[in-house]
Amino acid sequence: MATNMRRRQLDLLVLFLLAFLHPVTAVTNQTISSLVSQVPSCAMPCLLTGLEDGGCKLTSVPVLTDCLCTNITLQAELSACVQKKCFFTDQTRSATLQRDICEAYPKESRAREARVIAICLSVITFPVVLLRCISRWMVTQRLWWDDWMVVFSTVLLATMAGVQIAGTDIGFGLHYWNVDPRQSVRLIQLFYAGQQLYILVQVFAKISILLFFSRVFASARWFQVAIRCFIGVLVVHGVVYLFLVVFECTPVSSTWDLADPNRSCSNLAAIAYSGALFSIVEDLAILALPIPEIIQLELSVRKRFALALLFSLGIFACATSMIRLKFIIMFSASLDVTWDNVDIVIWSLIELFCAILCASLPALRPLLRSLGAKFGLTSRGSAAVPLRKSMMNYGNDRFREISDFTPSTDITMSPVGPKSGDIRGPLPSAVLKTFSSTSGHNESIGFPELTAGWQTTTLWSHVAHTMRPQ
Repeated sequence: MATNMRRRQLDLLVLFLLAFLHPVTAVTNQTISSLVSQVPSCAMPCLLTGLEDGGCKLTSVPVLTDCLCTNITLQAELSACVQKKCFFTDQTRSATLQRDICEAYPKESRAREARVIAICLSVITFPVVLLRCISRWMVTQRLWWDDWMVVFSTVLLATMAGVQIAGTDIGFGLHYWNVDPRQSVRLIQLFYAGQQLYILVQVFAKISILLFFSRVFASARWFQVAIRCFIGVLVVHGVVYLFLVVFECTPVSSTWDLADPNRSCSNLAAIAYSGALFSIVEDLAILALPIPEIIQLELSVRKRFALALLFSLGIFACATSMIRLKFIIMFSASLDVTWDNVDIVIWSLIELFCAILCASLPALRPLLRSLGAKFGLTSRGSAAVPLRKSMMNYGNDRFREISDFTPSTDITMSPVGPKSGDIRGPLPSAVLKTFSSTSGHNESIGFPELTAGWQTTTLWSHVAHTMRPQ
């Protein structure tokens, strides 16, 4: 029994050594002349000039491979020269030959870096979106338009992260000359799909933030008009750039079929530059949009800190857009696309994950307050209240929400002033009569016009005091 086990282990060892040494033996058995004869004629000047500049001697195949396959700079120069001078079919032949020659040598790879970042960002962001939906459902028993936009963005973002991870399995993260030419078509198709997913996720995530603003600052009419105009701009932006990316090359199949003689492509660098600039401008506008309304709020230090934290995340998301643009400019003329594009794809993912986090974190507050009350973690000054189903006011805007929480500042952040009598809700008649008697308004009108400067927090505190049993 022991003898059979040892014999089996020896057989496996021999098979392993044969498999490992086969590429080296196959190349070693060739002569310099046989290798040179396999080089396409268009690539021959590149090879001779590159080997001479790199100090590589043609005395034997092992000497040549030791010089060529350990010199990344030389390989990059050879690859760039061949891409400029040869058609795609000849490029493929040259790349296959170089890959076979250097098969046994270690290769630089950023595949693990790209894969780990995509997985880590997913682990952080996707649970936050799930908690957002749970929080909203506990409060309202339904998801609103901003919630659905985030959910849709998250599904698309998960697909985009999956595309990146799938790409790392077939060559994304390797130097271009080390990628298996047989995988080039699939790799380009994945990158092509990733470009379109990036545009869709970006647009839907930003629309979600704007719809959330629309419900939070529901009383300011100018704000509602600005939100609708901004959403229109985002939709137009998304449609135009999606069209430009889908038809970046004609016919469309030539986007990944680089050997197509009828291939004609637009200026991809110009599309990338303008798209990134538009994205940065949109980020800055979204950050600035609620500032006039926020300035009017009377918030505690704790809430100001939370708001500053949220805006910091938004500023970071904007910064990631700028960093992404920097890498797009740096690598727009790169001929090592599978290596250099790693930075662009990584920062694109970071930008999108930050956008979805910005859209989701504010909606978690009711859930966190409820959990804080359950475990006794909420301070006395900001005691959490049980989550109840909200009463929704549709009116002319289906995105507005008025909550029936007992004193809670999670309802809205709009100041209640003389021009904000549009806020209505089915409050108990006793409360309405109380306000009617003090303001001269009929209870059928809803809330009376209050003195300027009153905040929603003050209003609901008064309502709670009125309804409290004596």
